[in-house]
Formats: sequence, structure tokens, C-alpha cells
Amino acid sequence: MTSVNRSKPTAVGIDFGGTSVKISSLSNLLSDQREEPKILLTSDFKTVDSLTSEMVKTVNQFMKEDEVVAVGCGVPGLVDFDNGHIHMLTNVPGWNDVALKDILEKELNIPIFVDNDANCMAYAEYRYGAARGCSNVVALTLGTGIGGGLIIDGKLYRGSNFAAGELGNFSIDYQGPENTYGLKGALECYMGNKQICELAEKEFIDMKMPDGGWTPERVTDLALEGNIAAIAIWDQIADWLASALASTAWLLNPDAFVVGGGVAKAGHFLFDPLTEKIKNQVSDVISNDLKILPAFFGNESGMIGSSAQALDCWKKENNQTSS
Repeated sequence: MTSVNRSKPTAVGIDFGGTSVKISSLSNLLSDQREEPKILLTSDFKTVDSLTSEMVKTVNQFMKEDEVVAVGCGVPGLVDFDNGHIHMLTNVPGWNDVALKDILEKELNIPIFVDNDANCMAYAEYRYGAARGCSNVVALTLGTGIGGGLIIDGKLYRGSNFAAGELGNFSIDYQGPENTYGLKGALECYMGNKQICELAEKEFIDMKMPDGGWTPERVTDLALEGNIAAIAIWDQIADWLASALASTAWLLNPDAFVVGGGVAKAGHFLFDPLTEKIKNQVSDVISNDLKILPAFFGNESGMIGSSAQALDCWKKENNQTSS
């Protein structure tokens, strides 16, 4: 890790996932000559104590090189943002009911901010990405599941119990299949990675299965080759997604929808029909200035969003202006 300019305060972002934990500073992530983040394999650590100890050790390395004033951590689950308390994490055993903020603050002696990872993605796109300059943003990630984050009047909106923005639980068919919460026709029942692969298997039943099986990327590859059936799959995905987002547009009247995750890599095969279908279902008052945008950041959005949010919170508490 090379020496960096200590004249400006920065924050460290931790992106905590079921497979890996990625850690870097905001100053590094936004640099033209950035270094690779530190990556920890989640499965290498069998206890909360062992993983948090390694997090502390890694953050301390950044603190030796930079003026780190706060740490942000994005996690895949339900979080009490005010207290930095993790209620439960998706696909990370042993991480239910963990006071992560208290654990890290005790060791690092700087403010710690813990939030849902989709909120961190939304904040990254709002502050530095596709939705920079917008005040009202709905961001969602489409991958194994569907996550969402809301920016309202320039602030993250988390709801009364910090559970707002879960667009995957938006019903698009009151007679549809039930999700894990008993909600009929939830969006996540139709268009995660698994569901897209199942659509491909049915559509291309006579086609030899690609090496490694079907993936959304393979469907996009076929669409790029001009395959009508593959293009139709993305049109169907756009139809389902537009149903949820058009309803959201009526509810929130956002400046922009930002769509990220692996599914968003379908590019114009998804975004062209999605834009048309949303605008056909809302008033011109809503649609005229509405933007439907692919996310600017990829896998680094969790680190950028968590660290940016931590730094902005620190600046607010210390009466400094965010830039």
C-alpha cells in the first residue's frame, strides 16, 4: 500500500458479503491510480470474533497511511442503522444479533456506521455515480435476489424499522406464487438469476446446455447474436420490472431509477424496453424528466457507498461541508 495524501480526511468502506469481505478507503476507490481492495474470504473465519479481528487489523493498515476518520460497513441483511446492530445476515451463518458498531468502535476508536448493502449501493450512485445531481433516487440491484435503496430529498430513507426499499417484495400479481413471507406475486419470484436461467432452459429446450449451465450473461450473448427468443426473454424481464417500477414512480415520483447487478449487464436489451414500458404506464408529468439508468459502479459500489456515507455522517457531526 503506497503512501497517500493525509491532508484530507477519508473513510474506510467494508463490503461484507456471503463470499467475501472487501475493504478499501474512499480516497483510494475514487483515485485514478487506485490499488486493489483488501479481500477476506468469509468462509475462512468461523466466528464473529475472528472476522471482526481481521477487519480491525485491515482498517488499522489504512489508518497508518491515511487520515481515516470513520468506517462504513455494508451488510446483506437487516440492520438497525442508529445502533449499528445487525439483526440477521443473508447467507452468513452465525451473524444474527451482532452489535458490529460497538465491536469495531471499541477497537478502532473512530465512528462506525453499519447499513444494508443495497442502501450503500444507492448512496454510491447518488453521491458519485449514475444519479449524481439527483435528489430523489430509487436504486436496485438485480442478481441472486433483488435489493433496493431509496434516496428521498437527498437523504437515504430507511423507514421506521430500517427495512424500506425492499423492492423484491413488491407484488406484480396478486394471484402469483408466494415468496418466503407469504406475499403473492413478489417481483423476486420472477426475475432473479435463477428465474432467468429457468426461462432460458424452457425456451431453449432443444439447444445444448452451455458449459456451466445457463446464466443471464449467456442469454445476453444470444441476444447479441440476434436470437429472437433471447431478446424476448429480456423483454419479458423488462415487462415484470416495469410493472413494479411504474407503481413505484407513481408513489415516489423519483428523478431516476438506477439498476445494477448482474442482470443489468443485459444493456439495451433490458433498458430500452424497460424505459418504454415504464413511461407507457405513468403520466407525462412523471415520465418527462424520469431517468432509467444503468448503475455506474460495479462490485465496488458497497465499499464506495458505505465509506461515502460514513465520511458524510462524520462531516455533518463535525460541521464540515460534504463535497
